[in-house]
Amino acid sequence: MPKLKQVTVADHDRLFFIRWMLLFVVANEAAGLPEVNRQRLHSLLFVSFASSKFYKIAPLRQRARRSQHGPYYRMAHIALGHLVMAGLVDVSGFSAYPEPRDLQFEGVFRPTRAGIKACKHLRMTMTGDRIYRFLLDMCLASAESLVSDDAQADSQVLERTLEADLTYQRAVRKHGEILELQDPSEEETPTVRGLHSINVHLQSVGFFNRRDVVAAYQVVLSRRAGASV
Repeated sequence: MPKLKQVTVADHDRLFFIRWMLLFVVANEAAGLPEVNRQRLHSLLFVSFASSKFYKIAPLRQRARRSQHGPYYRMAHIALGHLVMAGLVDVSGFSAYPEPRDLQFEGVFRPTRAGIKACKHLRMTMTGDRIYRFLLDMCLASAESLVSDDAQADSQVLERTLEADLTYQRAVRKHGEILELQDPSEEETPTVRGLHSINVHLQSVGFFNRRDVVAAYQVVLSRRAGASV
C-alpha cells in the first residue's frame, strides 16, 4: 500500500488559490467583462480579497507585491500556470515577462470548456458555490457600473476603476515592497467598510441585493477615477 503524503498548509494554500483563480476566470467570462490580461488579473484579485469579507468569505492568505503595473501575486501566476497546463484555461498572445525573481508571463486568459466543466464541479461544494457567487457578483457589478455611466466596458475604464478602490489606494500610499491588504489589527478593509456604509443606505430605501451594493460602490469608484483623469 503506498504511503500517504501529509497535506501541508502550503499545499492547502496552493490548492485554494488554484480554485479561486479558476472560479474567477469563469466568473469574468460569464459577466461579459473584457478578456483577462496579466495586469487586470492581479488587480481584480486584490479587489476580490479586499471585498470578500462583505460576503463573509475569508480572503486567501497571500500578499501582493508592489510593481509598476499594480499588485502582483506570485502564487496567482503559479496557479494560472497550473490551470493553463491542465487545459482548464486558454492563453493567447503568450510572451515571457522580464522579471528576474518570479515566474511571470503576459497573455490573455479565458476558460476552456474543460475549465467551465471543472468550475461546475467545484460549485457542488458549499464553499465553492459561495466563492463563485461572490466573484460573479463582483464581475457583474463591474460590468453594470461601466454601463451605468454610458461607458463601454473597455479595459482602460475598468482598470481605472480598480485603481480607485479604497483598500488599494491606502495600500499604495504606504512605503515598502509589499501591498498590505489590511493591518493585522483590522477586522475589515476600507473597501468592506465602504460597502457596509452603502448597504445601510440602500436598505433604508428598500434595496437588499448585495450585488446592488457592490455595483453602487464601483459606480462611485468609476466616477471618482474619471474625475481624476
